[in-house]
Amino acid sequence: MDSILLTIKQSKDNLTKTEQSIAEYILKNPHEVIKTSVQELAPKIPTSPASIVRFSQRLCGNGGYSDLKLRLSAESDVDTALYEELSPSDSIDDMKKKLSFRVDQTLTKTNSLLSEERLKAAINLFNEKNTIIAYGIGASMIAAQDLQQKLLRVGKTVVTNIDLHLLTTLLLAKKNETVLVLISNSGETKEIIKFAQIAHENNVPVISLTQNESSSLGYESDIVLKNDDSSENARLRSAATTSLISQLYAIDILYYSYFSLHFTENVKRISLSQKYISNNFKKDQ
Repeated sequence: MDSILLTIKQSKDNLTKTEQSIAEYILKNPHEVIKTSVQELAPKIPTSPASIVRFSQRLCGNGGYSDLKLRLSAESDVDTALYEELSPSDSIDDMKKKLSFRVDQTLTKTNSLLSEERLKAAINLFNEKNTIIAYGIGASMIAAQDLQQKLLRVGKTVVTNIDLHLLTTLLLAKKNETVLVLISNSGETKEIIKFAQIAHENNVPVISLTQNESSSLGYESDIVLKNDDSSENARLRSAATTSLISQLYAIDILYYSYFSLHFTENVKRISLSQKYISNNFKKDQ
């Protein structure tokens, strides 16, 4: 289960003033809230019991305040410093703990966001089409390249390149046998949206991997696979970290799902390639 305290912290900017007051109090006093009824908590914030109940339902669904306290109780032994942003006073061990905590949360959320139905639909397209074109910009290109190197191992033709003109030319030349995979965390990268539009104009199916299903890219996609980036450092995003990890995790799920479609044949392919690489490209002793 994902961290309720981290969820509250990350959602603060999207809350009303009343909800922000409730969130701040919970973040500062999680152990007290566990032992307090909604009627006892309201005057301490201060707000109304009804506002606390609505806030709890927004986060925990129909379980409301009872579920909120239950989830807080499950985190009662967690170091609250893990929810804080990167600090210049952090030791390497502090940074390791914070990052591993955020990675765990990202993988948990991405796992819950990835729809089995949509994954199966994406894999069916991989199976039907001869060519996969994968593209992303910046860190998302790393995820596209990861999809390429994995599927190449089982004999699937996957093309990726930083030259969007070249990829567009290939897409138009092989439009009847191609599926396009576009990776964009925001789903609002202009070049990627335009590429998706070109694909649709030529009846090429588009699979997107994005954290924003309601984005422009999501609108232009036939299949949207969602990854999580809520654990990304919002104030100091010096580089893509947890968002890239969530993308790579989604790529792994795609790969293993495709692998299992033709399991026996793919095991033979992997075994044969490993044998030839081992026998012919040994490292110098």
